[in-house]
Amino acid sequence: MGGHERTQQVLALLGRNSTYEVLSTMEATGGTATFAQIANATPHPAAILRAMAAYGFVVSLNGGTLDSDPRAETPFSLTAKGQAIMGHLLRLHLWMASRTTSAQDAGISLKSAYTEDA
Repeated sequence: MGGHERTQQVLALLGRNSTYEVLSTMEATGGTATFAQIANATPHPAAILRAMAAYGFVVSLNGGTLDSDPRAETPFSLTAKGQAIMGHLLRLHLWMASRTTSAQDAGISLKSAYTEDA
């Protein structure tokens, strides 16, 4: 698999529903969360955890394979790579939120200026 193709696959994984929820749940619990904790944050997380493990973002602390759904008490931990990705996603999330707030504020200013001129 070429570098470009792998990058596209990682970006597709990060864009999937529930990926952010899985990462943020793990980050909020100190980098390690049980399968039950993760499942409380997002439905059916096993497929996302498998993909994230394949790219080295998380590890199962019990070892073994993820061929079947993990047990509720199975702990997962963010790797250094997973922590770095979460840091980037948090910064992106904050940036997007600030842009949305700025755009909304600008819209309010334009609307009030328009109605004042009328």
